[in-house]
Amino acid sequence: MNHSRLIRKLSLKIKDGRVISLIHKMLRSGVQINGEIKPTEIGLMQGGPLSPLLANIYLDELDKELEKRGHRFARYADDLICI
Repeated sequence: MNHSRLIRKLSLKIKDGRVISLIHKMLRSGVQINGEIKPTEIGLMQGGPLSPLLANIYLDELDKELEKRGHRFARYADDLICI
């Protein structure tokens, strides 16, 4: 998941810059690998309370495109099942 694209999508609906800034900081907070914090430039934090919501917002365009093409599918957060 591209962080810049997600932040742009969120900024269209969320006008409070403090909220956008907080989400951006969460996205960039990093991941611990072998005791060392590595920066995160893509993807979402797993298990976080915002992860399913952010995934749904990000993948909304995919849903619309699949529907437009006549595909039947079910998606929850970042899980997709074609029917």
